[in-house]
Amino acid sequence: MRAGRGQNREKYMREWRANHPDYGKKWKAEHPEFHKQYYQEHKIEYAERGKQWSIEYPLYSVWHSMKQRCYDQTRKNYKWYGGRGITICNEWLDYKTFEKWALENGWNKLLTIDRIDNNGNYEPSNCHFILREDNSSKGNK
Repeated sequence: MRAGRGQNREKYMREWRANHPDYGKKWKAEHPEFHKQYYQEHKIEYAERGKQWSIEYPLYSVWHSMKQRCYDQTRKNYKWYGGRGITICNEWLDYKTFEKWALENGWNKLLTIDRIDNNGNYEPSNCHFILREDNSSKGNK
């Protein structure tokens, strides 16, 4: 039995994407006005998707937020983290490695990651999990 027209197109697109992995990034870089306009038109959808993601995958959200604080200069908290030179150790740039460490060190949804030395990086020897309230009050001392 011959594959249908839709199946051939899907196969073609999978192969094409595999051979052109950076196409989407390149296109966005060449058309920033389109990406910005698209985001403005769909920002409510993005926000809802982000909320849903953080509910379904809370530990991933912890990791993603940590990366944004350290590396995304457009984030309002960047100045307090990446702007001060705070980084994430290389092993934690891989989510699965971070996830394994977090679960072995008692993470649960009620806790937030905390750097023991406020001037130190995000790394296993400098991080632990504490209650969100304790982390908030720590900054006021």
